[in-house]
Amino acid sequence: MRWAIIIVCLGVLTWSCGLAAPVSGRWDARLLLILEGLQPKIVQPSLAVESLLRLNLALSGLQISSITAFSTMGVEAHVFKLNTTIGALTLINTILFSRNIVEVEHRYYQITFVYPDPGGVVGQYIPIFYKDLVTPYARLARLLGPTLTESVTLRKKIVEAQLVFGGVTVKAVGLLANLSSAAAPQWEAGAILTVSGQTVSGVTVKSETYLGARRGFECVGECMPELQFPQGRVVSGLNFEYERLTVTDLKLSGVTISFDTAFNFNANEGPAGIEYLQITSFGRIEPLALDVTDILSFGSDLTLSSHTLITSWSVGDAFVLAIWTDTLGGIVFSLREFTTSFSLGGVSVTSDLFICAADAGCFGLDPIYQHDIQLVWEHGPWRADLLIVFLGLIKPLDKVVLTISYAEKGWSWRVGTAIQPSGLKVQEFYLALDF
Repeated sequence: MRWAIIIVCLGVLTWSCGLAAPVSGRWDARLLLILEGLQPKIVQPSLAVESLLRLNLALSGLQISSITAFSTMGVEAHVFKLNTTIGALTLINTILFSRNIVEVEHRYYQITFVYPDPGGVVGQYIPIFYKDLVTPYARLARLLGPTLTESVTLRKKIVEAQLVFGGVTVKAVGLLANLSSAAAPQWEAGAILTVSGQTVSGVTVKSETYLGARRGFECVGECMPELQFPQGRVVSGLNFEYERLTVTDLKLSGVTISFDTAFNFNANEGPAGIEYLQITSFGRIEPLALDVTDILSFGSDLTLSSHTLITSWSVGDAFVLAIWTDTLGGIVFSLREFTTSFSLGGVSVTSDLFICAADAGCFGLDPIYQHDIQLVWEHGPWRADLLIVFLGLIKPLDKVVLTISYAEKGWSWRVGTAIQPSGLKVQEFYLALDF
């Protein structure tokens, strides 16, 4: 009942404000046919139907926006956001209504908490939408669909205030999340205070203090990118949790150096004390047009845990990237990833090799354990994207993903197909309308 009243109020607000100010937005819909293994005869295919409705309204310095996620379950989630600027002060208020709530850590996108919890979800990983834009949606539907069993209720409130004065930026984020049901809510609060500034030499110093919250993000519904909120994740107890300090853009003899360190105060989340220290150096060798990035990572005991060297070279439309890591200490680098990209006859070709070495703990695997080949063709409103993934240099074949899209002003569509050697894996139909 409360949800219906909220929807009606928002609709009336949008309609009445629209009389004086234009409302813009976007509606997109996606149909997924999700299959696994051989399907000699499809009797009951797994279908996922989902859509997003986005509305934006500018009214006398106030930006109002909303996102509503629909599926065969009905309304899965609704996001309502207000943004205004008063002089040097920026205020953002975000309210999340959903059937569920999901907490995800920042580094590997691993789920640390979910409610409702059907079992087997915590510990899983949220897929990253990189290269393949078809199968991640199917993975999210399978992973988080079982959590959409509660009625839609208030799940989280995010309040952000940012003030800029004298070259110093102060930002405070307040988090309030319901980690249980609507009938028996469990409210947890958190806050993040960020202070940053830049010296006259261009060095940026940033301090982040986490109280009752940690790095990561919370998401609702099926955790599509539009429903992920990176301000932080709430943890139980309003205690000091985390402190992070970063110093960037320190220039020394043509080399740009950055420092990133964090301190953990919650023993339940890992060893208390220094969590890590990372020193990143970047330089360019001009005669060779070669960019070199060196990353030194130290663990909680401040011993070197890994040493990564990234080299990249580009000329025209050709690009080469090599990532080298050393996990043994000293300077014993092993090639970990090798990417090449170039254009041929109007087609962009990218080869991405993932390489395994003994010191990485992947004994028994082929030296090249994954090879992604991506071909992209664009002509006017048309685009074709072919992704081929091998679990080796050229075999065995893991999957082939083909997407064909068409975009014009005001509307677009896409058809995507993911195939594995066992047969069709995912078929996607996508349509978007702007207004």
